[in-house]
Amino acid sequence: MIQIIGFISATLTTMSFVPQAVKTWKTRSTDDLSPLMFGMFFLGVLGWLIYGIINNDLPIILANVVTLCLAGIIMYFIITGKSMHRIIHVAIYVNDLEMMKDFYTENFSAKAVSKYENESKKFSSYFLSFSSGPKLELMHNPDVKKDNSIYSGHFAISVGSKKKVDILSEKLKAKNVTVRSEPRITGDGCYESTILDPEFNIVEITV
Repeated sequence: MIQIIGFISATLTTMSFVPQAVKTWKTRSTDDLSPLMFGMFFLGVLGWLIYGIINNDLPIILANVVTLCLAGIIMYFIITGKSMHRIIHVAIYVNDLEMMKDFYTENFSAKAVSKYENESKKFSSYFLSFSSGPKLELMHNPDVKKDNSIYSGHFAISVGSKKKVDILSEKLKAKNVTVRSEPRITGDGCYESTILDPEFNIVEITV
């Protein structure tokens, strides 16, 4: 009975790492993971494996061998991810900095850090972070004026599901935000809608 309890417990704790390892493998992203925490955890699992071998405890040995492999995958991407080329943030100039900051924090759950201001250059900006992925930098300089024309470029924000794309698109439409294209499956197989933010930047809302 003790061995059975040990096997079940070891299986549950070990398998709990599978979703994170699979996600890290697919996305190659470890931005939200603590290198120190995983480094200490990796050494701790290694110690438990040695302990299990010394005591000839099969549940501990099997569980920690598998856990060590899964944690090793995550540690590999934490270490190598520091040297990978990736987009950190996208920056756009805006006319009304506060209005644009409020638009993205209220409608897309973005988090804004404290405003940066450089009086000598007449420059100010906000960095907006989302639940994952690159940040959006909103920049303002009174000498840089946008003409409110619709540009061909755009950026996309993922909301997680088709239902959430539909809900947010309707919510923005109710706020009189311009919806350029209703939620749909595009030619490349993505489900998305397209809106214009208050200063006519094209934003794709996608899964």
